[in-house]
Amino acid sequence: MTKPMKYSNMVKLLKSAGFTKTQGIGDHEKWTHSKLTRPVVITDTKEISPGVTRIALKAIKEAKEADK
Repeated sequence: MTKPMKYSNMVKLLKSAGFTKTQGIGDHEKWTHSKLTRPVVITDTKEISPGVTRIALKAIKEAKEADK
């Protein structure tokens, strides 16, 4: 089971994997990667929920594999 992650840690992981912040509405942020078709949407809150964390970590893994 995936645990919640702090927002600042998630942003560091996204940036290190090559994601860029493109736009957002309210407290939602859209992060895109040039090699992936779907963006990662996270909330700008203290802690990111386990479900969103799991999706984001999967996208980070896919991006790193695509860069190889």
